[in-house]
Amino acid sequence: MRFVRNFWRLPSAAVALFLCGVAPAGAHAIAGQRLFPSTLTFDDPGIGAELPLVFSHIRADGASHGDFGIAVTKPITPDFSLIAATDYIGITQPGTPAVHGWSNIALGGVWQVYRDAASESIGAFSISRSFANTGSRAVRDDFSTWSPRFDFGQGLGKVQAPWLRPFAITGSIGLDLPDASSVPRMLNWGLSLQYSIPYLQNFVKYVGIKAPFDKMIPIVELPMQTCLDRGCHGQTTGYVAPGVIWIGRYVQWGVELLAPVNRRTGNSIGVMFGFDVYLDDLAPHGFGAPLFR
Repeated sequence: MRFVRNFWRLPSAAVALFLCGVAPAGAHAIAGQRLFPSTLTFDDPGIGAELPLVFSHIRADGASHGDFGIAVTKPITPDFSLIAATDYIGITQPGTPAVHGWSNIALGGVWQVYRDAASESIGAFSISRSFANTGSRAVRDDFSTWSPRFDFGQGLGKVQAPWLRPFAITGSIGLDLPDASSVPRMLNWGLSLQYSIPYLQNFVKYVGIKAPFDKMIPIVELPMQTCLDRGCHGQTTGYVAPGVIWIGRYVQWGVELLAPVNRRTGNSIGVMFGFDVYLDDLAPHGFGAPLFR
């Protein structure tokens, strides 16, 4: 997937967003008592001001593929945020020179479609566009891509069985629609199953779990991709990604394994690390605040 080098080089589009903040901020993906953390393979179903950083590494058929993803979100209104994102990619393969560089820059927006506290339910719609030839020559695409997506979350805090209440499900479904006729369109879909220890101890029953484990959320993600046309129709790739996320006051971090679901995806276990900075908590009256109320 992707390799991190020169990670301090924040893309210019992200810097531009980072500099435009004023007045009090909104929260993360929260519905009622439920916090839905930023998952590592797809977005959480909320909006706000965040700086997610994700590094992943896999090996397949002798090639090593690393990816360092960086994004920044800036709230414009309480229900709408702007997004800028890119990746630093590195590919090494025996007998050939290493390839590395920044991918194309993507810009977009995300809308909070619904948030219901009583049912712990939340959903967001986003659309972004990656722009052709805006990345490094070695890895950039020479075509642009539209990517609409819907993300949702559902907590189980209202079920009768107390031991089930800390569970939550999040999911994502979206499309990659390139403007090149030779490049296939892709359906991106994923699910996560989470068990929130903070929810268990604060809202169900305190069971004596101490720091740092009291802020952990064990999670299993299923990021999948299905080709829709142009020579690969119906072919699906993806991973089973078990791991854990730790939630802090201003940051969260997570680690997951990446187990391929089929031979087409790969033949070895990868790893993914994530670190998310809560800019709306760090700068609630500055960058983290919506521009308009």
